[in-house]
Amino acid sequence: MESPPQGELEESLLLHLLEHRGHQVRFEADQWTTEFGILRAFGDSGPDRVKVALRGLEMSRTIYRRVQYVIGYSEPKLVYSLTPSGHRKALSLRRRQQGLPEMAEDDGPVYAGSPEDAGMAPDSSSLPPMRD
Repeated sequence: MESPPQGELEESLLLHLLEHRGHQVRFEADQWTTEFGILRAFGDSGPDRVKVALRGLEMSRTIYRRVQYVIGYSEPKLVYSLTPSGHRKALSLRRRQQGLPEMAEDDGPVYAGSPEDAGMAPDSSSLPPMRD
């Protein structure tokens, strides 16, 4: 059986992590977000290819890893999660898979860094003139 290209494998990994992100209960993660769980889910691609794809996603800052307790295990395990940019990319991939139009950059939530960015700052014409 021929394995999918590396780019498709990375996309599949992003969708896998998106699917299992909601299964985190309090401080425990889903077993499918561990390296072992991911290798089991993508066993037909070969463990070396999956590890290379995970490393590539980590280097591109779309996923990150941390040590966390996992449901069903007594010891903490290495767990993979989506970064905010990885989450956006995975949502875009899922929309494309479902045949929906991709979201524009401005369709998502807006986080204003300052009142000026949010359009909440008073208009300069309504401010009294400054004195020197």
